[in-house]
Amino acid sequence: MTEISIVIVNYKSWYHLGKCLDSILNQKNVKHEIIVVDNNSNDNTINEFKAKYSSVKWIINSENLGFSRACNIGASNVKHDWVLFLNPDTEIPKNCFSSLMVKANKISDTIFSIKQLNENNKDSYAYGTFLNMYTLNGIQRFFHRLFNGKTKSRLSRLTSFSPDWVSGSFLLIRKKDYDKLGGWDEDFWMYYEDMDICKRAKSIKINTLFYNEPYCYHFHGKSSRKDFKTKINSKVQVIKSRLIYINKHFKGIHAKILSFSILLSVFIELIFMSPFSKEKRNILKKILKI
Repeated sequence: MTEISIVIVNYKSWYHLGKCLDSILNQKNVKHEIIVVDNNSNDNTINEFKAKYSSVKWIINSENLGFSRACNIGASNVKHDWVLFLNPDTEIPKNCFSSLMVKANKISDTIFSIKQLNENNKDSYAYGTFLNMYTLNGIQRFFHRLFNGKTKSRLSRLTSFSPDWVSGSFLLIRKKDYDKLGGWDEDFWMYYEDMDICKRAKSIKINTLFYNEPYCYHFHGKSSRKDFKTKINSKVQVIKSRLIYINKHFKGIHAKILSFSILLSVFIELIFMSPFSKEKRNILKKILKI
């Protein structure tokens, strides 16, 4: 029987975390341990969860350390050969794990992920292409996929395919491969850490493989968009993480052009939209302090 260690980073996502844990405990034919790393939710709810889910290993951080560092803390406590990094706002259909592991056990040197359906039962396309000059915005990404024969509609009809990167909301990796990569890069507080780990993986010939069957549910953003302040901070973090990614993976004039292009497009949007949007005004204020 396959054994999996499941690492979940939580920040005040108690309702969805409960649903997630229940769905994991309902899985058959896979032995698992669950490790929940709480990023200082700082409420008493965790005591209720510790009592209800006594089989879960709970790690409580004294501050919000971000996604990457919390994942590394969780992974340092695993005991099985496989590690699944899973968001708390996911739900796992029955037999999902066993179906996935039948496939994954046959393939080496690979990071795995699966289709994720949103609350409307629609594919959220939890994968993508690496950030570069041809994928800076949605329009460019669309034409890049079109010219390379990798449109979302085409990929969704395949049994499996190898995207550049897969989402960290459901990322399965062998522990030895995780260790070879040195884990998640903690320079990324949140966002783009999944693109980064897949980029580093491909540089040492660890592939990515995405399955359209099995699948899971992902109710995206229930932690990062739970209130106005958190939503603003999350959107600012996306921009900061893009710049960190560029400065890590590109050098010289290429990095400068990419960074300038991103900041220019962000500022144009925010300046034009700020008079009509409180959200845009607050994002602009924070970006100016970067």
